[in-house]
Amino acid sequence: MAMKTIEQTIPSEKTKNLSSLFSRPESVLFLDIETTGFSPKGASVYLIGCVRFEAGAWKIRQFFAPAPDRETEILQAFLDFAAPFETIVHFNGTVFDIPFLQARCKKHRLPVFFPGTQYDIYRHISPYKNLLHLPGCRQRHLEEYMGSHREDPFSGGQLLELYRAYGESREERLLQVLLLHNHDDLEGMTQLFPITAIPGLFEEGGFSVESCRLEKEPDAAGLPVQSALFSLRLFSPLPVPLSLHGTGPVLKSCFLAARQDTALLRLPILSGELRHFYPDYKNYAYLPAEDNAIHKSVAVYVDKSQRMPATAANCYTRKTGAFLPWYGAPQDAVLFGREVKDKQRYVEAASILEGQAQVQKAYTEELLHALSGR
Repeated sequence: MAMKTIEQTIPSEKTKNLSSLFSRPESVLFLDIETTGFSPKGASVYLIGCVRFEAGAWKIRQFFAPAPDRETEILQAFLDFAAPFETIVHFNGTVFDIPFLQARCKKHRLPVFFPGTQYDIYRHISPYKNLLHLPGCRQRHLEEYMGSHREDPFSGGQLLELYRAYGESREERLLQVLLLHNHDDLEGMTQLFPITAIPGLFEEGGFSVESCRLEKEPDAAGLPVQSALFSLRLFSPLPVPLSLHGTGPVLKSCFLAARQDTALLRLPILSGELRHFYPDYKNYAYLPAEDNAIHKSVAVYVDKSQRMPATAANCYTRKTGAFLPWYGAPQDAVLFGREVKDKQRYVEAASILEGQAQVQKAYTEELLHALSGR
């Protein structure tokens, strides 16, 4: 019995705005395979499913081998079909689908499938499992997080038994069950893809800073507390609202709220006195009366009784003002801290809030990265 090719169009309401997430959607191919086992050495591919954008719609094409001896046919058909596409999107295909296909192509002495660019949804989202409070990072966990529930109740292992049963009976009912599982994986991936806006926000700088300002509001005791408020515009809209509280002594009062293509980031201001430490302390003198360090070139004009060689711990100048925690940007920032050994450093709030757009963007990128806990 010859291989089967099945075509379906995904309803437009299920792929709303998906094409807008790609610069060239017609160059993108979603991919998912079904196999008779986990190792390509002894197992074969019996179903290859793809989704592509064509004539204004996302369409599914499935290549089905009714028996293992038809594997070569579906591999060749897939290779011919996939050749024009520049980007392959999959879910954990980096460690399974792609290597499996490559191994089976070698087995049958076919041209080995090498995707030009890969985008693995699993690899991009799995680092955010805890942040999103997910019980796991399987495709179904993510689908449920986004509010979708699939019809297919079978696992890959159960489908293998159904495939064997189909090979013996050729029952159309069994074929439809086999196709449905792959169909739902493919359709699920297209609905999941917008979730990649989350790593885009935390890792890739997928936003612009619309505004940033100081804001005062009362604390639990009614005393005014200053916060920095950053309003962000996201390049890719979030499929679900996201709220996140920071952790740790510095970020515990930091809060992010994001919805669709906007986000609000609130970060408490540290008000008071901090110190700027000079790393080359051997070139400085410490003035105990002023609790300050000055360069030796100036210290020679100060009475010897009023100065002493500076140490790493007291080689500083003091500054009173409003400060924000520093996480690596801007790189040329003047840094402040409480003690020389403290790892956490701060920058003057005004240098960020009143700084240039690229400074605000760089600072917010580093802050979001720290907030994500990665």
